[in-house]
Amino acid sequence: MKNSLFKVIFAVAAGMSIFFASAQNAGKVLKTITEYKGPVISSTHPDVVASNNKSGFETGQVVKLNGMYHMFINEMFDRPHRDLRIAYWTSADAVNWKRQSTIVHSIPGRTHTNPRSEVWVNAVVFNDDENAWNIFYTAYRAGDSTKGEIHGNDYEGRIWRAKSVITGKDGIAGPYADMDIVLQPDEHSQSWEGQQAVASFFPYKAGNTWFAIYDGHNHLPRTGWPDGMAFAQKLNGPWTRMPEGFNPLTIVKEFGENAIVSRLKDGRYMMLFDSFGDQEIGYSLSNDGVHWDKEVRVKVQSKEKIWAEPGDHFTRTPLCAIEEDDGTFTVVYTAMMLVNGKRFYAVGKCVLGWQ
Repeated sequence: MKNSLFKVIFAVAAGMSIFFASAQNAGKVLKTITEYKGPVISSTHPDVVASNNKSGFETGQVVKLNGMYHMFINEMFDRPHRDLRIAYWTSADAVNWKRQSTIVHSIPGRTHTNPRSEVWVNAVVFNDDENAWNIFYTAYRAGDSTKGEIHGNDYEGRIWRAKSVITGKDGIAGPYADMDIVLQPDEHSQSWEGQQAVASFFPYKAGNTWFAIYDGHNHLPRTGWPDGMAFAQKLNGPWTRMPEGFNPLTIVKEFGENAIVSRLKDGRYMMLFDSFGDQEIGYSLSNDGVHWDKEVRVKVQSKEKIWAEPGDHFTRTPLCAIEEDDGTFTVVYTAMMLVNGKRFYAVGKCVLGWQ
């Protein structure tokens, strides 16, 4: 197993030019520079009302293509974190959003025999080998109470890959067709992954190798949501887990979930994820896309503009950190607010910069 790991790291090094982190940004941390006052998509947004989205949004990714922001996001159309569909929205400024379509539906009926009662979008990546966009999403079944499982919890996450039917980058809007399952519980599952794994999956390329950050979680006994890594020579797989000892990663002390990874202009890699802290998200940096620094947290709402409720799980999941031409980062994220005493998970936006 150690030899396999060395081969992976060698493959990364062989495909990368030697670089040094930008001296201008080295040693600096990300801070919020500007923020939109209030959510950019709330419960009163016309498209939220028209689509009968009752509970809001959670997980996904925003990509920028030809000056347009494209958001693939989960809509919790009825019960929060239970009734889900994957939707596609667009915006010219990451503030004014328009809902375009539903990309993936879940199968109604949350039971232990329904493996797609929930669908959680993780990543949207262009696959050069197929000349098509790929969407990766997690599908779960409910627990089987007759076997001692918790009925209301998620079990046996499977990572589905769907491909855009229209080829080329202009096919980002879809439609998308399911291709295969790229990672799931099997004989190669690791002890830390637990009963919920595979809980999320975000692929990115470093050198000649594709890597992915994926989550695990155990319900009984209850654990955190540790991260691991897998690798592949092609985006569509086959995917192999990094060995235990490397997995799970030791980036966070308390909690990290639903990571997204981007390559920075200075050559480094940045991982952004849901973390603990009031109105906070977490990030980690890497020089090679394999070895990651300890978590740093950043507040995305200032005292004067707070709209998300306080609490470790109420500012939820960052959907992007898009590095703009001026060196700042556009961040879109989900967070919970109270609307007439009821929880609604809205979408917010801020701009981060190095300080």
